[in-house]
Amino acid sequence: QQILVKKFQISFNRSLDGILDELNSKNLGDGGPIDVNDASADEADFSANLPGAKRGDDGSRKTRVEVMTSQVAFSSTGREWAAVSTEGLHVYSLDEDMIFDPIALTQEITPGAVQSNLQAGNHGIALLISLNLNEVVLVKQVLEETPFASIPHVVKTIGPEHLERLMQYTSKCMQNSPHLEFYVQWCLEILKTHGQYMDKHRNSYMRAFRAMHRSVHIHQNELKRVCDENRYTLDFMEDQTQIILDRS
Repeated sequence: QQILVKKFQISFNRSLDGILDELNSKNLGDGGPIDVNDASADEADFSANLPGAKRGDDGSRKTRVEVMTSQVAFSSTGREWAAVSTEGLHVYSLDEDMIFDPIALTQEITPGAVQSNLQAGNHGIALLISLNLNEVVLVKQVLEETPFASIPHVVKTIGPEHLERLMQYTSKCMQNSPHLEFYVQWCLEILKTHGQYMDKHRNSYMRAFRAMHRSVHIHQNELKRVCDENRYTLDFMEDQTQIILDRS
């Protein structure tokens, strides 16, 4: 006995067979879907050429291409799995940070190249390679290993094609990082260097800008709450000290 636990859709191409879960009732006939069983003009011409035939070929059908999955493999951790189908390779993961979505990938774009450029002090090149690989761990390492004084120079090496990803990673790494001033400096340099370009193409960068603004705003509220609590504590201690001095 087999039990269906969960379904994963591997294609949204409606020209393939079996994509829709529910067929349109107006396209259903007595023998099934009309678009599958109706005979085309080509089939009529073909059946007429059969020797001794007085009617069409009853076995002729018009079928759609089916999408099939040939192999499924799971990772050793059990948190990712991949499937090979007629539509390509599909990778599913429970970890959002493990999504492999590189851009401009070449033989020189490797994690080893990121580490070697960091050791050589080429932080701008290391950041570009990590953004091409699109891995959170590598981008975060490059951002945090860049010296504070070198942030303006590194930001100037970033082009428009990598700008949105840099803003997204900066806001994401800043959420759970104690290095608040460090990441705020990244945000300031990005806005000072590429602010005019982003203003002209605001529709393309609005999502990344909102994510960065949200991260800064969350830290501002947390820092304001801590400062208010410290101020109230200091006021209380000052009042208590004054009372003790007045009694003595």
